[in-house]
Parts: sequence; structure tokens; C-alpha cells
Amino acid sequence: MKDYRPDDFDFNKTLDEISESIKKPNILICGATGAGKSSVVNYVFGAAVAQIGHGIPVTRGITKYQRADAGVVFYDTEGYEIGTEKISKYKANVESWVNKCRESAINPAKKDETSHDLSNQIHEVWYCISAGNKRVTDMDIDVIQMLGAKKLPVAVVLTQIDNLDAEELEAMEAAIRNHCQVEFFRTSVVDDPEVKAALQDYLQWDELISWAIDHLDESLREGFISALKGNLEAKKRLINHKIIPLYTSGAAGVALTPIPFSDAALLVPIQIKMSLHIMKTYGLDQKLGNLSSLVGSVVISESGRLLAQTLSANLFKLIPGVGTAIGTTVNTVVASSFTAAMGYAISEICFRCATAVFEEGKEIEWADYFNGENIAKLMAEWFKVSRHG
Repeated sequence: MKDYRPDDFDFNKTLDEISESIKKPNILICGATGAGKSSVVNYVFGAAVAQIGHGIPVTRGITKYQRADAGVVFYDTEGYEIGTEKISKYKANVESWVNKCRESAINPAKKDETSHDLSNQIHEVWYCISAGNKRVTDMDIDVIQMLGAKKLPVAVVLTQIDNLDAEELEAMEAAIRNHCQVEFFRTSVVDDPEVKAALQDYLQWDELISWAIDHLDESLREGFISALKGNLEAKKRLINHKIIPLYTSGAAGVALTPIPFSDAALLVPIQIKMSLHIMKTYGLDQKLGNLSSLVGSVVISESGRLLAQTLSANLFKLIPGVGTAIGTTVNTVVASSFTAAMGYAISEICFRCATAVFEEGKEIEWADYFNGENIAKLMAEWFKVSRHG
């Protein structure tokens, strides 16, 4: 039997493998110069993703922004200004780029649109209009209509709404509704606490994010959700419904032919990767230097003890289908249930850590959260809840 140690694992390499496995949605960001496109992107994703000078030009008027550790790719259109030469070329540049993406996504073997390469498509469009200008231009309407005609999901993002009163804001929204059948969302990035509080009932950041997730293919949602700033509840749902089941299936495969209890360490690599995947989804991989030793000590060192403790507590008997052979062997139900319980425990601990670090701004002692006692309690909780689930 393999006796694993933390030194047996290259955590950075594993994280790179996880990143490469996540499909990234392509979002096209449109709007006039000064519409607040970069501010919107950076606010939603919590980092300077769309910094001037840090993108890669891909064609005339289109710049690609992608951080290596982010699960979203942005294509930012060069803004236009009323009365300048750029305005006459803006729509043509955007339409040309969208057409190019669509053509490159078509399966060359079929030469039709029945089978697309998701990595080359534009998956949705965020069209930013500054409310501070108090007007919707003809170019805005023309481009939005063009994008809609190409069956692209388009969200109109009204930015800087703190510059308008309610009547002016409603007039802008009516101007959009009169010409375009699109969803629109009110946003503003302000630092003043009083202004922020006054706008609270009007801002629609959460609605924009929900719209964006809903309009992505299921296979692309993980990348988007993982890249978000905050939104920890959405990340927890993703982990519980997609990420943990992925690894429980892998654990079940290891035990397809029941393995001796003494060989249960075969599950450790799966549980290590699952734990890193969960941490990455919560954004805690940024703290990898502190967490790598905990992954080693808790998941590697504690896995066998936790399995034995779970067996001795008869918790597996709460799960239908375990059978009677659990005293000497680990079967598919035991392997998958144990891995699911550990995934739940790691997710809950990461959720608490992320809440403390990212939302409350606390400095925490990781060992106060990541330890065998906490994991054992949370795993027991999972088994009891699963009995009724």
C-alpha cells in the first residue's frame, strides 16, 4: 500500500491541471468610450482584469483580456466617441469580430452550425451605456439590435446611475425598450458609503450576475462562477452540485472492485485534488503557501483515521446500499460516500474561511479551521443529513 506524504504531491501542478480542465466563457464587452466597461468587469470579478495596456489585440478594435488564474475571457471593444471617425467603424468592427468567432467555431468536418467549438464562440455580450451621459445613442441601438439578430444573449448594463434621478433613469430605460428586446441592469461603482447606501435599492449587480450564469451553457458556468468576486453562496452550490460529485464518481471507480481497508489510501490522490479544486473555487488557492501543508496534514494524514472513525461510528449504515462487507473492504458506496462527506466538510470549512478573509477582512489561523476534529464533525453531519436526503 502506498504511504502518501505531502512531498508526494505537486500542488501547483495539480492546480494548473484543474485550471486547464475548466472551460472558460468568452464575454464580449461593448460600449462607447467612458461607458465604464473596465469598471464593470473589475467590480464583478474583483481584480484589475481589464487594465489598460494589459490586453492582447486580436483584431482591429478588439482586445482580449484573460488572467491565467481566472475562468473567464473578455473581449473588449475599443470605445467610440460621437463626432469622431471611430463611430463610423465601430459597428462594422464588432460585427466582423462576432462573425469571425462564429465561423471559427463551426465544426469544419460538418461545415454547419450544428456542432460548435465552445472555446471559439462569443457566449454573451455585456453592452455598457453610461447613465452619466443621460442619453442612448443611435449607435448603441444599432449595435444592440445587430447582436440580438445574431442570437447572442445581450445584457445592457447601465453604468454610473448615481448621476441620474429616478425619472431620468426610467427615460433611458424606456429608450432602450422601445427599440430592443434585451435585459438591462442598473449599476454603479462608488466608494462613498452614503451614496452606496442610497443606491442600494436600485443597483442590480446580483441580477446581472444571475442573468450571466443563466445564459451560459452548463459546461461554462464553473469558470464564470469561480472567477467571481465574492458570491460565496453561488460557489458553494457549484461545489456541492458539480465539483464534489465529479470526485465521488472517481472514488467509486477506484473501488469498483472492493479494495481492502488497508488500501483505502488509494482514495487520497482523488481527495487531495478535490480539496484543491474546492479551495480554488472559493479563491483560496491564492493562499496556497499556507494551505498546502494543511492539505497534506489533514487530507493525507487524517484520511485513514477519519475512515476508521467513520466505520467505527457506524455512520456508513446510514447510507442505503453499503452492504455488510464494510468491516474488511471498501466498496463503491463506501468510497463515494466517504469522499462526498469529506468534500462537504472541506467545502464548509473553505466557505467559512473565505467569508472571514474576503468578506470580513479578517486575518485567520488556518489550523483553527482545517483540522481533523472539524472535518470529522462535518462529515458526521453530512452522513446524518444524507440519511434523510
